[in-house]
Amino acid sequence: MKSRFAEFWEGKESPLAQVVKYVLCGGISVLVDQATFYLLALWALPCLRATDPVFQLLEALGVSLRAATEAELQRNFWIIKAVCFLTSNAAVYLLNVRYVFKGGRHRKPVEVALFFGSSLFQFFFIWLGGVLITVFGWEVTYSNIAMLVAALVVNFVVRKKVVFKG
Repeated sequence: MKSRFAEFWEGKESPLAQVVKYVLCGGISVLVDQATFYLLALWALPCLRATDPVFQLLEALGVSLRAATEAELQRNFWIIKAVCFLTSNAAVYLLNVRYVFKGGRHRKPVEVALFFGSSLFQFFFIWLGGVLITVFGWEVTYSNIAMLVAALVVNFVVRKKVVFKG
């Protein structure tokens, strides 16, 4: 006999359960996204100003870092976000199929293409994040958080209504 938790976690019928599990799976995807972003931004492709709160926190903890120039920030931000897009969307696709939504509305290759294709709208949020950083002077970390929240809402609706059976 399954526990209530197991029934909840494995069930895909309840809209409330879908939202809760989508947020949890999305949280895992965000962790993948953010780990990828900050590992690359701090040590491979500089993408943080010295005034960024994450940069300042790590420096306060004794981590030696190099701040990005504005040219590096503008270039590397897009490169890093493209890598983050691929890694986090692969993770969340696998989690969504397993725990959140029912597949079968489309054949698997079409489902995957629609999932990643609908996720391309995230690049609008990335562009908007770039505007917040370069035009309005937001720190990368604050821009990043705003983009994640906006993408969460849009992606849930599109994935539920277009990609999966619901």
